[in-house]
Amino acid sequence: MTSAHHRKKQPDVIRAQLLRAALEIVTQGGTQGVTLEAVAARAGVTKGGLQHHFRSKQLLLDALFEEMNQQFVDSFHAHIAEDPDAHGREARAYLRAMVSSPASAEENKGLRALIGSMMVEPDLRERWNCSWQEDLKLGPGGVSPQDINSIICRLASDGLWFSDLIEDQGISPEVRAAVIRRLEELTRE
Repeated sequence: MTSAHHRKKQPDVIRAQLLRAALEIVTQGGTQGVTLEAVAARAGVTKGGLQHHFRSKQLLLDALFEEMNQQFVDSFHAHIAEDPDAHGREARAYLRAMVSSPASAEENKGLRALIGSMMVEPDLRERWNCSWQEDLKLGPGGVSPQDINSIICRLASDGLWFSDLIEDQGISPEVRAAVIRRLEELTRE
């Protein structure tokens, strides 16, 4: 006979709570404000419960980064799957993933804090760069004009994303849409 007082453990739910708590702390004070004690307290779990999922602050931050990166990767691959034109497909998928469904204001705060951390933490930068090396390979035999177009598209996509991230109001929605259309055209040249 099982007691109604025994709580069923839900590791996925607890892990998500911990990551959400860590993101909230990062949002408020950057990665330096993240401690295992603070995250455990914010998530409403014991430090031991947190350490069951993440043995160190670095592993917790890595998981937070990976979760945010995975959302983008999933979007990128979904855009690849729905694009029937192989020519420039990866560049278009990257563009579409970067400019579609902007993050909420709260998510943007967390992203800004993580991006800020990437500026000063070489390991975080390296993980971000490595995550795209496989998906955005240059073609065989050197750099082709299509490769250059893909690189331009990726860099411009990053700029649009960054502009959204910092809530830049410098370009109108019409101009932004025209830039996106031109980048899409560039991937087809």
